Amino acid sequence: MDVSVPCPSDFVVERFIGRGCYSFVYEIRKTTGFDSGSKYALKRFLLENDSAIKCVLRERRILERLALCDFQSPFLPMLCYSMWKNYSSAFVLREGSGCDLYDLLCHVGCLSESNTRFYIAEIICGLEHLHSLSIVHLDVKPENILFYPDGHVFVSDLDRSYDISQNIKPTLDDFTGTPLFMAPEVARGEAIDTRSDIWSLGVLVAEMVTGPIRREAENTAEEFKRARMGTYSIRGLKRLSKPLQSFFSACLQRQHTQRPYLKGVKELRFLKCVDWCKAGSRLLRPPYSTSELRHRLTKEDKTSVPSTDVNLLSGAFKPWIPVKFNSKMTQSANTGDFEPEDIPSSLKKAGYTEEKLDSLFNSFNFIHPNLRTSPADTDVSDSLSKLTVKLDTKGSVDSIPNTKHSKGLVNNNSMGPIPFRRPRSRGTSIGD
Repeated sequence: MDVSVPCPSDFVVERFIGRGCYSFVYEIRKTTGFDSGSKYALKRFLLENDSAIKCVLRERRILERLALCDFQSPFLPMLCYSMWKNYSSAFVLREGSGCDLYDLLCHVGCLSESNTRFYIAEIICGLEHLHSLSIVHLDVKPENILFYPDGHVFVSDLDRSYDISQNIKPTLDDFTGTPLFMAPEVARGEAIDTRSDIWSLGVLVAEMVTGPIRREAENTAEEFKRARMGTYSIRGLKRLSKPLQSFFSACLQRQHTQRPYLKGVKELRFLKCVDWCKAGSRLLRPPYSTSELRHRLTKEDKTSVPSTDVNLLSGAFKPWIPVKFNSKMTQSANTGDFEPEDIPSSLKKAGYTEEKLDSLFNSFNFIHPNLRTSPADTDVSDSLSKLTVKLDTKGSVDSIPNTKHSKGLVNNNSMGPIPFRRPRSRGTSIGD
């Protein structure tokens, strides 16, 4: 028997986690169906402009491709449900811990090379599956590397990703990402290639070990100028190991044709000691416990309202959020009593009508294949287990060589504690 797409009433919203450029994220719990009691992450979108709509539909297409694959990578997000109702769109995703790599860096400072190697190995496992499908992530950064409760990580936020397999010439809106991590060819609007992610991977490793590759720019225009030029500086480069220096030399080539693909990156000396079979099976021991981590909001997103405030949670499935943030993007629409029109005026000015939106989102609703049949037709526990990443038990797990396992959040950087200082950033399209 087929199972219908769930309604908002099928979930209980438990807490607010954070927000992205066009989305708000909540922790929710299913209250009906054979997955009743399961916890998920709800990613609710604010369709405020043309760019937001393109981001939502782009991520929806890619998440469906991933969900329909025979192999379900634990290092990538999993779409369980997607819903379109009352001109409001939402994803129901496999839940993480609510914290990301940015939170870890803020808590412990920069990481040792061996601990960095662990996270990069798992990130590469996620990117490898994306690249095998001809999908370029385009926004690899600490904020988009999320933790599972057991300390392993996965690559999230595919709303900026580009699907090369469509064989469509990229438009200006496709050249996107966060300027600090954006490959030069993407920032210049010249090319999108899987090796664009290799540049971002190199920037990410630098940020994890020594800090940001560039100082904060005065404005967005200056950020993009630096990104187009591909300028960077790695703090204390000569004090780093020779294999890591070679890693940066390979990944941070300004010409993307001179960078290796992921297969070549895995063969670099810095990653030679990684057992890739164990990494791909999540059998390497995470260097840090995430029990002490807490998610840090951006300054503009901070509000006196607690994450479990009833008014904040009640807006999870509505076209508006009943809380006023400091951000210019939402300050006029989130006063608590104000209910905006179904279609924002900005969308109407861009030519969007109810009919056009209904047409664009006609196939938006989705149920993961493992959730499409009722308990009478399948083994419930088997279906749910395929949607859940198995957490580490007391069984055999290995550390990457030369990695000392930390039971708590302790900095093991051989160069001495280096505080991590960079404002939390969101993906920014060149066309925004």
